[in-house]
Amino acid sequence: MSDFIGALPVNGKWSVYNNAPNDEYNPDGKKLVLKIPVESVAAYAQYLMTLADDTSKHKEVKIWDFDAKELKSHKCINVSHNAKDGKTDDDGWYGSIAPKALTPPAAEGCPMPPAPQGCPMPGTLQGSNDNDIPF
Repeated sequence: MSDFIGALPVNGKWSVYNNAPNDEYNPDGKKLVLKIPVESVAAYAQYLMTLADDTSKHKEVKIWDFDAKELKSHKCINVSHNAKDGKTDDDGWYGSIAPKALTPPAAEGCPMPPAPQGCPMPGTLQGSNDNDIPF
């Protein structure tokens, strides 16, 4: 039995495709496509934010700055997903987007526990007139 607990309600998929010869930006190059199920978008964003909040996950990475036309160093998080060679299908390289659930890091000097995730906002305020501004 696996102890894996996923961060997403529904796993996504990523694929690398060959660009068309007439591609506007990268003819005959490659294109990475992420396919995130709509019901997993908020959970994936929360997964990324949890990584960003954990300074032990930060690494200095040189990234191309298109405006300055040079490499610049930035603090980054590393998000990786396993890959498979798609020789038997038309996807090329592909893999699942199924990150492991993370526990948000404790805030230093903050006695409050982390806020609950996914607090829904009411669609309407009780007793309100549709023309009223609720603040």
